[in-house]
Amino acid sequence: MLEHPLQRFFHSMRGKRPFDWVRFQRRDLLLIDHPQCQAVFSRQGAQLLHFQPRGARPLLWCSSQWPSLSTAPIRGGIPVCWPWFGSHPVEADWPQHGWARQREWRMLDAWADDSKVVVSWQLDIEDWHVRLEARLGQDLDIELSSYHEDDSDCLFSFALQPYWRVGSLRRSVVHGMELDGKASGLPNTWAPRGAVKQVLYNTGSLVLEDAGWQRRLRIDKNTSAGSVIWHPGSRAVEQVEPGEAERFLCIGAAGYRAGGLILAQGERMLLNLRAGLI
Repeated sequence: MLEHPLQRFFHSMRGKRPFDWVRFQRRDLLLIDHPQCQAVFSRQGAQLLHFQPRGARPLLWCSSQWPSLSTAPIRGGIPVCWPWFGSHPVEADWPQHGWARQREWRMLDAWADDSKVVVSWQLDIEDWHVRLEARLGQDLDIELSSYHEDDSDCLFSFALQPYWRVGSLRRSVVHGMELDGKASGLPNTWAPRGAVKQVLYNTGSLVLEDAGWQRRLRIDKNTSAGSVIWHPGSRAVEQVEPGEAERFLCIGAAGYRAGGLILAQGERMLLNLRAGLI
């Protein structure tokens, strides 16, 4: 049985390393097969759907059945939430987590050396611009850079919200939840039980310990960002089949504040997410 629904494509790449394109469930997918890792991006959302360091199991969970509407977001991988995270602070009818997940991005560059592959994407919507650069090898390193050219300051927030694959959620714990001596409402070592949705402003690493697959994943971000922790618990959510919620936990990074951040014209804001097995 495949451990990830997109692993099937690598059997047919036939030496077309490290990059190839396929069409699947009405989306354009970029396959990456490199001596250090395998990965899959969707042009829609510049979304990394699959990442597997060579010799390890997949690090990301992804739904096997995607919405038939080609602009509907795919659940799983690492969604890019931009230019707002969660609900828009003013326009209640605008889509959850912004426009980036629904749009097709432009691939700027893709290259490889012996240790890694680097893929760059860009999305421009009127006066707003965002660029994603992913460096993938044995570890994962993604950076978002965003700015706008509007005449005045604008409300803004963004996030990278990975669905980390675990062998068993019930046998997983997260270390490093302390907030520089301030109470987070969660203990330093926290076991996910039930639904959770929280943004923590911690400065250190978080470590996802997965006893089901006997591995530890270290998750880092830039110090100005918050750590986003999310899981639906027993609540039914779209594209998650019964029992599949036991196979993932979302731990990501966000440039976020309730009510939105203020981004001035031309001001550039960065968000960085890094992860690797330890």
